[in-house]
Amino acid sequence: MGKFSVRLYTVKKLCGAQSALSSLAAILLGFSINTTQASSGEATGFLELESVPDGRCQILSDGGKLTVLRSTHRSKRINYRLRRVFATKTQGLTTGILEPNRVIQKLGCDKVDGRAQTWEVDRARFVEE
Repeated sequence: MGKFSVRLYTVKKLCGAQSALSSLAAILLGFSINTTQASSGEATGFLELESVPDGRCQILSDGGKLTVLRSTHRSKRINYRLRRVFATKTQGLTTGILEPNRVIQKLGCDKVDGRAQTWEVDRARFVEE
């Protein structure tokens, strides 16, 4: 028996056959997602998330600031997808195309009712003209 067969057998024994196949599919899917994200890593390096003072966010929650996204690339547009996390729970996805040369995209307040809200870059790709 090869290493892969032994590992699959061990997973089947621990989790049951159906669960083992689901786990194997998740591992393979995760591998393909990671390789896709690695190829888009270049564009991700040109995205900046920043918190800036904002009166509305300050009123919404004491000490709150506006979170903005900007591109630092001089000439290429970036197609992005962000995950919004509120109070440690992922709440949804935000997508769009960001113009080059430090143009900002307003995302929202970093505090809502005293609880933290953040955005994380899920993926980014340069838009081919």
